[in-house]
Amino acid sequence: MARPKRIDCSREEAAIEEAKRRCGIDDIGFNGINLYCYNIMLPLGVGDEKAEEFANCVFHAVGVLDEGDDVGVDGGNDFCELVRDDGMECYCVIFNHHLVAEDEDLYEYSVEALRGEGEEDVGEEEDDEAWMRQLAEDIKSGKIRSRTGAGFFVLKGEFYDAIEAGRKTTEYRDLAPRNLSMSIGIKTVKLQRGYGHPGQPPRQMRFEVKSVRFMDAGDRECDPYAIPPGFIATTIAIHLGRRIG
Repeated sequence: MARPKRIDCSREEAAIEEAKRRCGIDDIGFNGINLYCYNIMLPLGVGDEKAEEFANCVFHAVGVLDEGDDVGVDGGNDFCELVRDDGMECYCVIFNHHLVAEDEDLYEYSVEALRGEGEEDVGEEEDDEAWMRQLAEDIKSGKIRSRTGAGFFVLKGEFYDAIEAGRKTTEYRDLAPRNLSMSIGIKTVKLQRGYGHPGQPPRQMRFEVKSVRFMDAGDRECDPYAIPPGFIATTIAIHLGRRIG
């Protein structure tokens, strides 16, 4: 599959700006899940109704949701979804670039494909091992990696404060597709304390990344680029180095 050298995201950018204007929401976070998939994070304080209005405004404008259709919280289709994440204290407005909905050859980048990856059956050991082998291949080939080399994660207050005070030096993330794409290959990471409040932006700090490792259920670690046979990872461990901001 040939990828364009530069993807025109003007439709997506315009859709986000219009949704912000229409809904009166300025406090948003942004993560690029992959080349053609994006995650806009809204603070829980906006409420379900406003989050749904924002999400549907974006989805319709981008063209990943048919006119006349709307999605509610924890709803979506192959190319978009709105998820309430109580653990991260935000709504995730996840959607594909409009090209994905128009070109079936780009299916691997779709929300539906990512959703399937995140729902692997961990009940069968052989399935786990096959999934880990595929994951190892995708990491070595560069298919799964950060596109910028700089990570960004929003933390609950207690975890942010522990890192700021030096009591915690590792940030842990579930082994999910969007977390993998934001951690593999990063050299620095920016951490944010929640989503703040109107007129009070959230605190942030930036660290060098000492290493990114995989952990299994027994807290054993390995290098993502050298996963040993039989190792079944469950967690991403981002070991922090020197604070640089």
